[in-house]
Amino acid sequence: MNPYISRVYHQYYDAFERLREFPPVKDLGAEAQFTNALLRQTQLLSDVIPTIAQGFHECKKYMDEKDTTEFLNDLITARIGMRVIGEQHVELSHQYREALRDPGAERGEGEVETARRQDTLSDWVGSINISLEPAKMIKQICMYAQNICELHYGTAPEFIIDGVVDTSMTYIPSHLEYIIMEIVKNAFRATIEYSTKTRRLIHPPVRITVSKGVKYVGIRVRDEGGGIPKADMPHVFDYSWTSMKEKAAGGTDAAGDSSSVFSIQANLDMQSGTGGPIAGLGFGLPMAKLYCQYFGGSLEIASMEGLGCDVFIKLPCLELNLNRTII
Repeated sequence: MNPYISRVYHQYYDAFERLREFPPVKDLGAEAQFTNALLRQTQLLSDVIPTIAQGFHECKKYMDEKDTTEFLNDLITARIGMRVIGEQHVELSHQYREALRDPGAERGEGEVETARRQDTLSDWVGSINISLEPAKMIKQICMYAQNICELHYGTAPEFIIDGVVDTSMTYIPSHLEYIIMEIVKNAFRATIEYSTKTRRLIHPPVRITVSKGVKYVGIRVRDEGGGIPKADMPHVFDYSWTSMKEKAAGGTDAAGDSSSVFSIQANLDMQSGTGGPIAGLGFGLPMAKLYCQYFGGSLEIASMEGLGCDVFIKLPCLELNLNRTII
């Protein structure tokens, strides 16, 4: 009955019909058409998460929380899988055709050999980066988050990246980007708001530590943003839970407090490039956890109320954990 949930249902139904009716692929020309169709389908489904989030936000008081969580976990995990497979096919197809235009083809090398040689020289295999440097990506994300904080708060905490900063891994960059953005955004916001609450004149820096194990890369994000209240800890990964207060008419939140300096729009801006405008709907942390778990990783939070939070992210190096990949 909900228009947002109904819209997502019809989006998936139409996408299935488009692929089901596609004629069998028998040559490179047909494969190119299929790749274009797959790319178009991925683009059409890009707003599924913010749409479904809005729908369940409106319906949460009518639905059982356990059933809702199970449904959304299944839906989002399946969506991650479909995007991984679809985007991987599209990127591999584009890279293969790019390799065919390589000068090696003019020297008489076979098409497959040319494509293989091109991939060997590249850091990319489809949408997977085989030389992804987490510290560099984290630095870019932190700088972006600082800019957003400066825009909406007029201030931003510094950040420190330490540990094994020169390590690399095989991973999908867009997944790492979403996970880190969600955690860093929360750490920056908590730091600034706790400074305001306690009249702290200087923001403590957010410290990000990178470690490298045999098969995994670890990332710890530590802030001094006051921590999460003990009563809220069991709910931080619930889709219905959010630290954002709901805005009522006139810019005042539902509790009657108009002093919140971090607006709903600020959250939307911070999510704009990494997962859609879903801030304030309680989807950020549970989605980040699903992204971590998809390839066999984990995301855990340790809170010291009155001090801050440590978030521990464990991500597998894909080339060493292929047997744990979910399809």
